[in-house]
Amino acid sequence: MSGKWQLQLGGHHLAVNLTFNAGKIAGASPLFMGLEPKNWEADGRTYAPLKDNHKFLVGILASLTPGQLAAAKLDKGYDDVSVGPGKDGQFPATKVGLKIAALNKKQKAMVLNAIETWVNIADHRSAKTLMSAYANDIDNTYIAYYGDVNLVNVKDYVRIDGPGVWIEFACQPGVIWPKEIHYHTVYRDHLRDYGGDFKFGM
Repeated sequence: MSGKWQLQLGGHHLAVNLTFNAGKIAGASPLFMGLEPKNWEADGRTYAPLKDNHKFLVGILASLTPGQLAAAKLDKGYDDVSVGPGKDGQFPATKVGLKIAALNKKQKAMVLNAIETWVNIADHRSAKTLMSAYANDIDNTYIAYYGDVNLVNVKDYVRIDGPGVWIEFACQPGVIWPKEIHYHTVYRDHLRDYGGDFKFGM
């Protein structure tokens, strides 16, 4: 299909927005995903769709020194994403947390690996282009968190905020399973949401 168009897929815990231009993906965000329960079994197999997203974020936090953790810690937690549905373009004016420039090479690679678990919603070629941009911006990207570094409690939260990439991972109270938490997460891009053509406020 020629020209610009968008594929949208949605549900209670899913919002996929892939914007195409001349047959190529021009934007793979916003992407919203939620999950309750966190894992389940069916036909003898265990399913945990956001396991890698959670694992990579926990790994980054586990790699931080006490000083880095202190710099990354937020003053409050979030039990939901802050730039989710209906919040197009409403990114915080000031970046907070720990600047990735302060991390070593291995830690920076961990951050990029984490980002890629969201970016892979796009096809391989488009994801590679996005990841190249995020890698170029990595030193000007920030990570922030609140709560338990293992992301196991209500209001435990992680944010990755760069010149382009924006990722939030929030632990919410359980609804159907009230004794468990469930996840909400969003991937956005300051520059490329909706292929960069969305006119905020219209």
